[in-house]
Amino acid sequence: MDGGYGADRSVRVCLRCRKVTVELPDGRQAELSYPGLLLTGYEGDRRAYERWVPLGSESSESTQSDDERLVQALAEALRWQNRETGR
Repeated sequence: MDGGYGADRSVRVCLRCRKVTVELPDGRQAELSYPGLLLTGYEGDRRAYERWVPLGSESSESTQSDDERLVQALAEALRWQNRETGR
């Protein structure tokens, strides 16, 4: 990169599944998983922040608010990379 914009900052976007364990009413444990995007900001080699953005598992589950949340998170990550925010 040139001009000093984000020269030592980068953002990594990865599709991941998160797993959580919940207790059922009968006392048994169940593991649930759900997809999302993990946005990770790096300054040099150091991880500076992470943000999880859940996604619907099927396109029919995607809603306008989910799409807006994703676009907002990506825009914030890019602003951080270009040093337009102090995060």
